[in-house]
Amino acid sequence: MESVVFEVLSRGVIVSTNSRRFFEIAQWLSDRENFTSLSQLLNRLGLYLIGENGYFYLSKELKGGEEEKFFTSHKNVILAIAQLKRVFVHLEQGHRIKKSEFIRRFDAKRDEKILKALFDTSDLLEITDKLFSLLEKNFVVEPLEGRDEYLVLNSIGYYLDIVEAIADEIGEEELEKEEEEELWEPSKGDTSPEMEESRERERKNLPKNRKDK
Repeated sequence: MESVVFEVLSRGVIVSTNSRRFFEIAQWLSDRENFTSLSQLLNRLGLYLIGENGYFYLSKELKGGEEEKFFTSHKNVILAIAQLKRVFVHLEQGHRIKKSEFIRRFDAKRDEKILKALFDTSDLLEITDKLFSLLEKNFVVEPLEGRDEYLVLNSIGYYLDIVEAIADEIGEEELEKEEEEELWEPSKGDTSPEMEESRERERKNLPKNRKDK
């Protein structure tokens, strides 16, 4: 069983404990003795077995351009989850979501930048099929009966952390930009020489000179 588990994990699969497809592997990894034994073996190969929040995956220290390569290879699934999160705001592990509900909510929650980056079509049904197919291929969701309803696997927590980190970084950059624009924007009110001098000091970030009384 150990070799089977290693083969799956080495393909980059994030094994969720609520996955029907990888149920046996997840059960095996959930056994502390099995986890410890495999972890010690992988450490000798420079790999790390991570088990957290109901999912397991392999990790290693990224060097040089490997971090950029990682994000490039995972960019599409990260973008797909970002769009899914816009539609299902309270999306979490274990939730059941439906394609039909995604379609119903989509127009009010669509992100044009994400859609252009992911798909070469504007057809809603085709976008929906491709998005759910991408998520299924990356072991983030699994189809239930009828293929309209999907189970959100625990592995989504891994990607949601990345999505939220990127969103926070973008938010901070936009806030800094707004503050900078606000500082440099000329006032439409007081245009007296004193006010202009004050604005000039703000632009240069110089301390105000004090005259001796």
